[in-house]
Amino acid sequence: MKCDVAVVGLGIVGASAVYAVAWAGARVLALDAGTPGGGTSGSSFAWLNSVRKEPDVYHRLNAAGMTAHRDLSRELGGDAGYHEGGSLEWADDSDAERELRERVHRLASRGYPADWISRERATELEPGLAIPDQVRDVAFFAADAWLDAPRLIGRLLAAASARGAEVRDGKAVRSLRMRGDRIEALVVDDDEVTARSFLVCVGPATQAFLEPLGVVIPVGRVPGLLAVTSRPAVALGRVVHAPGLHLRPDAGGGLLLGAEDVDTLAANSGSPASLSALLLERAGRVFPAARPLRIVDSRIGVRPMPGDRHTIAGRIPGLANGWLIATHSGITLGPLLGRLLADEIVRDKPSPTLAPFRPDRFLAAGVTAG
Repeated sequence: MKCDVAVVGLGIVGASAVYAVAWAGARVLALDAGTPGGGTSGSSFAWLNSVRKEPDVYHRLNAAGMTAHRDLSRELGGDAGYHEGGSLEWADDSDAERELRERVHRLASRGYPADWISRERATELEPGLAIPDQVRDVAFFAADAWLDAPRLIGRLLAAASARGAEVRDGKAVRSLRMRGDRIEALVVDDDEVTARSFLVCVGPATQAFLEPLGVVIPVGRVPGLLAVTSRPAVALGRVVHAPGLHLRPDAGGGLLLGAEDVDTLAANSGSPASLSALLLERAGRVFPAARPLRIVDSRIGVRPMPGDRHTIAGRIPGLANGWLIATHSGITLGPLLGRLLADEIVRDKPSPTLAPFRPDRFLAAGVTAG
């Protein structure tokens, strides 16, 4: 198999890159060891936001990612899995409220849509919420959205295929063949993939994929658990962050539930069934219509986490024709990073936007070794 660009990994980041590379006019071959969107992207809370992305340069990257999603949704037309509506958040103790107020002020000063609305206004937006009486104000982030990631991945790959991209799932890369500072081929089952350029988008498998190249990029693996409920009698329209729980509509009509402390318990081998039941119990307090519901699915995912918690995107150190993307914000950043890397690989136009996020930043810290 020969192509201009081979993209390995078809979550939201890889699928976005395949779409952008095909749109740029290059012949692209897309590979995934499983099914597109069947890994991290399919088990993500998929909240498009930049409300806790620090420092400012990372906040701005994620805000640009949100704009890229809106543009992509218009470009694809129809139902591409993008759901507007903003997000709501409130706090239940003085320390948490102080942090939230400081954050809203900081975001608003950057031009990010971040406002306070009354408890009454919040319950007008979401009649099913049970916001405690003592909560007077609720933060509203109007530009936030949520994504049906598997649906968007399907739309991206279909559009890329229509432009000549070849998409192959169930194709694991078994080894890599090198010549000097170039990847000459990927060995895939009983075949080889040769390309001028290679883009690696394998999320939590990044370190394992790069190991045969003698390159170590610090990308950890963070487990997380999400629970999906049956359909409630009262609909939820947007992302909600309540104390001890985050929830949003699920594409199937139910609720998608998660919590940071439950992710920690899941990482320590907590029972998915009992942890899902815990999430449902919390949901009943925040959204009373959830009380009679049942858990219909538990999604346990492993998410990538770069060593400094910030996106990694660019040429792989020591390689002339290899690039990678690894990020914990892949849902928000996928379309933006895909387009920027496509411009760099196909059009030889590196973006200054990515300067702080290049893989070689770890060289100075002594993290990456050839």
